[in-house]
Amino acid sequence: MVYSNTHKKIAGGTSIFMDSLRIVAALVVFLGHGYAQWFTAVGYDYNGVDWGHMAVVIFFALSGYVIAYSTTANNRGLLQYAQARLSRLYSVLIPTLIITALIELVVKFSDPALLAHYTRGISWPRYIISGLFLNEVWFFSASPPINGPLWSLSYEFWYYVIFGLFFFKAKGWKGLLLPLAACLIAGPKILLMMPIWLLGNCAYRFKSPIKSYGLSWLLIAAMVGIAVTLFCILPGYPLHLGKAPLFFAGQFITDFIIGVFIALALWLLPQYQTKDVKKPNTVVNFIRKFADLTFPLYVLHDPMLVLVRSFWKTRLFDGTQFTIAMLIVFTATMVIGYIMEENRKHWTSFFKKVLQKGKTLSLAKANA
Repeated sequence: MVYSNTHKKIAGGTSIFMDSLRIVAALVVFLGHGYAQWFTAVGYDYNGVDWGHMAVVIFFALSGYVIAYSTTANNRGLLQYAQARLSRLYSVLIPTLIITALIELVVKFSDPALLAHYTRGISWPRYIISGLFLNEVWFFSASPPINGPLWSLSYEFWYYVIFGLFFFKAKGWKGLLLPLAACLIAGPKILLMMPIWLLGNCAYRFKSPIKSYGLSWLLIAAMVGIAVTLFCILPGYPLHLGKAPLFFAGQFITDFIIGVFIALALWLLPQYQTKDVKKPNTVVNFIRKFADLTFPLYVLHDPMLVLVRSFWKTRLFDGTQFTIAMLIVFTATMVIGYIMEENRKHWTSFFKKVLQKGKTLSLAKANA
């Protein structure tokens, strides 16, 4: 295993594989949550194999890999890093919180019994806490009641913060103190899952010893197969998933083992030479754009499924109703997701102005 001083290219089959992996993981979460609402009388049941949780493990490893790529291939400093990360998260999070709050308000009047199934006390503080990415710090688990998947965004945010403060660390004591302060704020739950994110980061930074494209893909398929098999047969360890005090980090040891094989698959991705990379065709462009829309699908599907159920009395174990509801929600999230993507440039511009102004004020204070 050799550390690579030059950045790898994400192109060709590597790019298609990563986009496809992201799509499959998002669809697994979507289908799993839909299944939980139509085919289990108790709602979410973490006693069985929760494929949606494995999908989040994949998301974490992929995220670490992509951030390693972006900070290596396009390193423009902490300010631009913060701008990119904040605009990406908030361009989706803020509209999602608004839509979720509106849906909760509608369901409160259309089907109060259904909402009572999700509600755990007063809801509005959860929206504020989630908007600040504090909904999963320490031993909290305080996402809006009808949008549980938002838990993972808090984890992602703090991985970005901790990594960014360390990667772009200042000279002297601040270079260590600031990342440590971020770790202290994030708390143990988030930190227990961070090794998976770091494995993905390392998978990009270390050079694969395999030169053959064919052998690389064979080994990648084997690593993914092993990860899926282990997820099916390994018990959640050390704690039960979804229960206090660790909630979604409860089986962090099992998740880390799965994460090792996902990271190995990413590490073995072949690095295509420029001459070997063909111009993207219609299929490749479609996969890429669809992959971009999986983020809105991930954060919006749960409340929208609840909205459908509030107007269309749920018939448990009714496959036809389930299929129609899933198609409605999928179509709606794709449309909303497209609008989010189109408006992302405005969020980028907003954070550019805010961060630049903050930098100017800091310099003025330092020179005063």
